Amino acid sequence: MEKRLAALRRMQALQNDIRRLGELKLAALQNQRASAEQTEARLVSYLDENHIYTPAYMKTIADKLQAVGRAKRRLTQEAENQAKVLLECRRRMGQVERALDHVAEDVRRAEERRELDAAIEAELNRKGASLP
Repeated sequence: MEKRLAALRRMQALQNDIRRLGELKLAALQNQRASAEQTEARLVSYLDENHIYTPAYMKTIADKLQAVGRAKRRLTQEAENQAKVLLECRRRMGQVERALDHVAEDVRRAEERRELDAAIEAELNRKGASLP
């Protein structure tokens, strides 16, 4: 029973590490998306501020805007996928925690039974030793 408890504690620690890594990955994706949005806003402002660009420069900016738009869509999808992974990780973590609680309770009960059995045995031995 104690081996199962130790294994569940290791699983809980592992799930917690996986969750933290997933949260870091999601935060990185969100930061990348925010950076892409800033780049997009900067490119649009270039187009809005000054209209003396050559057509080739305008095409370059338009191409970059399209690339940033694709990157934003990809990052949004990756962030959504990572959020789903985190949700699944939290679900598994809850399962491990519930199993850990049950096994810890079983271990506690078994320990109480052993202590009670030892106390009863000691009392019987003490009474048995004092009989004529």
